[in-house]
Amino acid sequence: MFERKRTILLSALVLGLAAGCAVLGDGTYRERYPDAQIDPFKGVEGDVGFSDTIQYWRDEAALQRHAGLADKPAEVWKLNWKHMDLDRIDLHPGHLAVDEGQALVKKLAARNPAFLTCLGEGSADLKGKAAAYPKFDEALGRIVTVEARIEHCAKSVLKEDLSQGKPPNTRISVYFKSLSAGMPIKVDLSDENVMEAYRRGEELFYRKTGQLNFACASCHVPGSIMGHKLRGETPTTPFGDAAHYPTYRTPVGALESIQERFARCHGQMRTQGLKPGDPAYADLEVFVTVLSNGYPVSVPSAR
Repeated sequence: MFERKRTILLSALVLGLAAGCAVLGDGTYRERYPDAQIDPFKGVEGDVGFSDTIQYWRDEAALQRHAGLADKPAEVWKLNWKHMDLDRIDLHPGHLAVDEGQALVKKLAARNPAFLTCLGEGSADLKGKAAAYPKFDEALGRIVTVEARIEHCAKSVLKEDLSQGKPPNTRISVYFKSLSAGMPIKVDLSDENVMEAYRRGEELFYRKTGQLNFACASCHVPGSIMGHKLRGETPTTPFGDAAHYPTYRTPVGALESIQERFARCHGQMRTQGLKPGDPAYADLEVFVTVLSNGYPVSVPSAR
């Protein structure tokens, strides 16, 4: 009798874990975190009236005026960690990854110059190109991120696997994006395909999932955990956040793309994350990047 009860309890636990770790986008009904009413056309300025922390990190002058917050544990989150972008801190592995990515692009382009022109959508000059991603690619018929472009070009031109989430892809991405450093992000919301992706990503942002019944919004909108300690981290506003990816993540000691960060967050939420490159993560990247529209690309960075 004891063994039978033990088996039943273990079976129930396994089923509960499976239900709690249901995959995002599988059609299962889930609760939705209250909508924060974000206006996508305001871009990064949508943080005004949202967290109102943009006043501390909007530009270099604002960061300099409020540099003292970096030494205040309870208030440093208000800087949105922008004081760690680009050359504001000492040399870190993110800078080294730029050089590694550049070397890898040169090596692959030497094998076939079409790889570079594929990355540049017909041009070998990549400067400024990354600021317009994610975008809808007519030829591919889907939303394409920088990492997706790299994967596609490697596969179609070189017959090589540079899958999203793998270190070579991320190194090329950080190099590619560094060539747009300082240029404002400009995801094209006039493209109806991009706008549809934004709305799908918005739905994922507010959808609760996993054993903890959390949504992205549970940590990143007013009235949530934003600005409060959650274990060893303090969640910040999502506005301006996409600008620094891929970033060198000091807690894990690795370069991390934004979609790898999505998967890590979902793991912390006790839900089954998706692989980088999944269409749902591409939509979520569109949503988050639109909230950085108008803010300069800030790669390389560390967090």
